[in-house]
Amino acid sequence: MNLRIGSSGQNVLSLQQKLLDAGFSPGPLDGDFGSQTQRAVRAFQQARGLKVDGIAGPATAGALGLSGFDAPPPRVDGTSPPVQPPNGRGTGTTQEFLWNALGQQGKSYVFGAEASPNDPNPRAFDCSELVEWAARRAGVTVPDGSINQINAARPMSVEEALRTPGALLFRSGSPNHIAISLGDGRTIEARGRRFGVGIFSAEGRGWTRAGTIPGLS
Repeated sequence: MNLRIGSSGQNVLSLQQKLLDAGFSPGPLDGDFGSQTQRAVRAFQQARGLKVDGIAGPATAGALGLSGFDAPPPRVDGTSPPVQPPNGRGTGTTQEFLWNALGQQGKSYVFGAEASPNDPNPRAFDCSELVEWAARRAGVTVPDGSINQINAARPMSVEEALRTPGALLFRSGSPNHIAISLGDGRTIEARGRRFGVGIFSAEGRGWTRAGTIPGLS
């Protein structure tokens, strides 16, 4: 779901609260996406190095820590409760998969890290664990290990994957590596100890295989 000028409802209210928490005033917390909220979204996008279009799509929502819209309102003390998958199963959508991964920006990279799908806020990831955790939180099971994940994926060309949000990009090597395409020439990935989890350019990275995760819609 993309939120933009004219959008309204609980999704917008959740977005406005997250913008305010991040230090970007969206105007009144009224659930109406007006010009003030658009300016706040654009300012947030510019500050985070995101595409500046004033539209709250998956990348912006993930960077704000929205693992899904229709999030519950903040507690009385101002903190936000963790967003759990609906009925504990997730929606099975590529959009939720992306939101889950994008919401982990800034986390540490630890080789061999394990993250329970029941934990909404793991401490660290390696490349394949981010893919596995984000998919399982969205209600879809993928195997552990980057080579197992790409072997289980529906194959597509690397060029197509670069244009496909949620596609997996795999690079063979020592070690192997896997990333999630944002569909705009960038990735969300646990890139390594030096970088942690973040958004990176996908161009010129030597990807050798690509595919989509079966079960995501």
